[in-house]
Amino acid sequence: MRPLALVAACLAAWSARGSCTGQDLSQVRKHEVIAVHVGKTCGGSVINYMRNRMPVSEIHLRPVLPDDLKTAPLVVVVVRDPVDRVISAFNWDSPWGGRSKQATVILPSSKGGSAHGDFYDCFATAGKFADAVGAFAARSKDEKRKQTKKRSCEWLATAFLKQDNGQALGAPIVDLNRATAFHDAKELAREHKGCPDAPHCPVFSCHGHLSRGASWYLSNGKTRDALKKKKFWMVHTANCANDTIDAIEWLSRHGGAVKEDSHHPHFSTDHVESEYHHDTQKELDAVLERKLPADSTDKRVVRRRAVLAAALDYEYE
Repeated sequence: MRPLALVAACLAAWSARGSCTGQDLSQVRKHEVIAVHVGKTCGGSVINYMRNRMPVSEIHLRPVLPDDLKTAPLVVVVVRDPVDRVISAFNWDSPWGGRSKQATVILPSSKGGSAHGDFYDCFATAGKFADAVGAFAARSKDEKRKQTKKRSCEWLATAFLKQDNGQALGAPIVDLNRATAFHDAKELAREHKGCPDAPHCPVFSCHGHLSRGASWYLSNGKTRDALKKKKFWMVHTANCANDTIDAIEWLSRHGGAVKEDSHHPHFSTDHVESEYHHDTQKELDAVLERKLPADSTDKRVVRRRAVLAAALDYEYE
């Protein structure tokens, strides 16, 4: 399922094919700036701009490992407000107007389809998704158990946000805290025996960003310890261009391999979602239902964003 952080599946795909996205995700080259591309931030724009000035190794769709950081002169992590990022990821992956082009299926559901399909059958909008997260959170322990047993829409909404690498939905468990380098991660993936009965085995995919925030990319405890000893720069989506330019200037002042004669390319704003416009109240309601914009004073939008923030408390720690 594309919106779920199924790192175990991704690692299994690496073991078999070297990559699950068409690029060799294992290659972090020595002495290059490391750019941690958290999905649905402005990571693509940041990395494209930086590569016009310096060598950059991108880490995307997998957690950062300690060995990745050994020789990097600078580590850049691109982040975004967790609620805004999740709403963007929901809309990106949605078959109801999303822009994601790679439709893949993962984890057969109790209905014979996929958990990803079940998820979007339940929720046509980010607003409905947030309502389900809130409804499940308000239930008693006994009611939650019943909802979990029948894999209700409320449970599914919560399961998709869990930072458990898909275990709630049946993904194999891989303890990445035991991994230091890329080859360690592949060995851990091999410890999980594949199901021999192909029709009943999940078809894993590595795509999707819903539960893959910054804390997922930095989930390895040894990575976090190593990061404390590195020069570290954070780029925030809200100030994407300026933060990136400042990072390049800082590296240049501190002896980094920055191309002095390189022209300053135009900083792409393709990652920026257009401001919402409306001519009628109906159109405004539709935008608020889908985007839950942070600057809205609509009480329902404010409540729904608060529900998502509570479910994403691990991202704010």
